[in-house]
Amino acid sequence: MGDGAKPRRSRPLVVRYIALMTAVAVVLVALFGWMSYQEQSRHMEEQMLAEARILEKSVRATWDFIDYEQPNINYDRDGTYNFKGLYCSLVGKSVGKLFTLSTDGRYTLRYTRLDPRNALDAPDEFEQRALDAFYHEGASEYTGFVNAADGSREYRYVGAIYLTDSCLECHGAPAGELDVTGFPKEGLSAGDIGGAVSISMPTDLYQAGINRNTVLIIGFFVLFLTITFLASLLFFRRRVTEPLTSLEAAVEQMGQGNFSTPVPEGGYSREVDELVQGVKAMAGELDSLYTTLEEKVGSRTRLYREANEMLEEQRAALARTNELLEQTNGKLAQENEYRTNIVAILSHELRTPLTSILAFVDLWEASGEEHSPESRECLEKIKTQSQVLLEMVNNALDMVRVESGALEFARDPVDVTDLAAVTVGAVGPIAEQKGVGVDFAIAREVPLIRGDWAQLEKILTNLLSNAVKFTGAGGMVWLKASYDGRRRELTLAVEDEGIGIAKERQEGIFDRFVQADASISRKYRGSGLGLSLVKKTAEALGGSVSVESEPGRGSTFTVTLPVTPIEEDEDEDSHC
Repeated sequence: MGDGAKPRRSRPLVVRYIALMTAVAVVLVALFGWMSYQEQSRHMEEQMLAEARILEKSVRATWDFIDYEQPNINYDRDGTYNFKGLYCSLVGKSVGKLFTLSTDGRYTLRYTRLDPRNALDAPDEFEQRALDAFYHEGASEYTGFVNAADGSREYRYVGAIYLTDSCLECHGAPAGELDVTGFPKEGLSAGDIGGAVSISMPTDLYQAGINRNTVLIIGFFVLFLTITFLASLLFFRRRVTEPLTSLEAAVEQMGQGNFSTPVPEGGYSREVDELVQGVKAMAGELDSLYTTLEEKVGSRTRLYREANEMLEEQRAALARTNELLEQTNGKLAQENEYRTNIVAILSHELRTPLTSILAFVDLWEASGEEHSPESRECLEKIKTQSQVLLEMVNNALDMVRVESGALEFARDPVDVTDLAAVTVGAVGPIAEQKGVGVDFAIAREVPLIRGDWAQLEKILTNLLSNAVKFTGAGGMVWLKASYDGRRRELTLAVEDEGIGIAKERQEGIFDRFVQADASISRKYRGSGLGLSLVKKTAEALGGSVSVESEPGRGSTFTVTLPVTPIEEDEDEDSHC
């Protein structure tokens, strides 16, 4: 907010209260109206179901009466059987037609069944669904609301009719034989479904009642909320907003330095009274503070001046300290560069003659001349120790490169299977001399990746060399690779059956110049740089390395690296 701009005044509390209560009232009225409507609709459905059941039971009572009186109807006084053509289904359908006519067609009551003897008894779509439910789901009633042809809503009720023993005279066995009415029998049994009573009832009167009751209930609820709201608003204005407005005016006068401004008395509510007493106490304290303000301002000004002088002195001292730190950092950078150069020069000067020594030994071995066993043993030791020393020099040089950040990583196609075969083949001769087996297993899901072959080879060569070094004759070393497609991570694990590492020594095993203990260093040799180089190279590639080991049972070193499969990489390039 810029200088001179007036702060935006918020809306009065009464306005906010009215808006809040209006919103609450609207929500409550809508919710209450909806709940009332739903409850009345449920009661309407229950009432219509009860009425339909009563009508259905009335028709069945007529049906049962005709069925019961069949002997009296069809036998003459002399005991002669004389079928009069008056049977239960005919009477039931006739009663339904008379009932429908008596209600001017608003209510309909009819009999229906599958494969009806009379085409007029064929079921409509709703009745067909009801009969399917009776036959396939075991239901005895089927109800629902449907739209009539004139667009009005109707309540439909269909109740199943089960055959009794007396019904079998017309509908029982044998199937196909003509019954007394001239229709072929269906071969049904007692308890089978013989048809259904279908009742249609209009819902307009019920719906009108629901609408009228809902309007009356909502109107009463709105009236109740309005009276409650007006009463609470009046109370709120008299007991809260008016005293707060008076307090606001008094506080404004105090803000202008008039601390003797009268504050309204209490008698409103406990909270407002406490606020009034607090404002009065604040006015008294402000008056007391104002009388000594000039003296305190002068004292504080003097203290601020002294503090500023001390800050200036501290700034000067801090500047001198920063200058010394810059000089020290420059010297440290020079010393670090000097150390790096010395190590690189020494590594280079050592690696060249060591490479020459190994080449001369290879030439000597390939010369084909006869040599004494002592000479061969000496030269074999020279070759072995030279290889160990060359490995140390290479690790030292690689460590310098990694720590200086001079490494640049390639993104070439890498076949992990080929990489494993090359690294296992490289350590194979040393393992064979010790009587240690070396092999690799690559999971089927490992894809072709893009990566730095040389750095991956260094990681695996260091881990495999260590595993062979610390595994005794008859032991086994495995290189295993797997791939997590969801995380796009390649896992390389080197397992051995060597001496293992104690739990308390595993934490620092990846530090420089660290081995399991002094006796191991003396027995197995080594600079202690291999695992540190593995860790730093893996981290430079964005991955990590971990170890699981148990003394006497061997170790497992696991390297996890983020990689890009060749197929994905090619797809990304094609979209560029």
